[in-house]
Amino acid sequence: MASTSITIRTDTEIKQQAAAILADLGMDMSTGVNVFLRAVVREGGLPFAIALETPAEYREWMRQELAKSWDLAQNPDTKRISDQEFWRKFES
Repeated sequence: MASTSITIRTDTEIKQQAAAILADLGMDMSTGVNVFLRAVVREGGLPFAIALETPAEYREWMRQELAKSWDLAQNPDTKRISDQEFWRKFES
């Protein structure tokens, strides 16, 4: 397979840190970049998720909702329904 060169720009400190990690893995920068590019081709996109950090307000809301659900689940007076009854509510 023919090879070609690419040139990229990156932060000096990131390059040094990445080179050190890749060296610990027994790779040079070129091999590391090739591993990444092959993963992009194999996955049909980036081989990892890219997402924004969940906002603190959402995390707090979710924590409160989970606490409410837990309290309901622990309460013996909470009305419970079967799986079948639950799914029937969505069929109509």
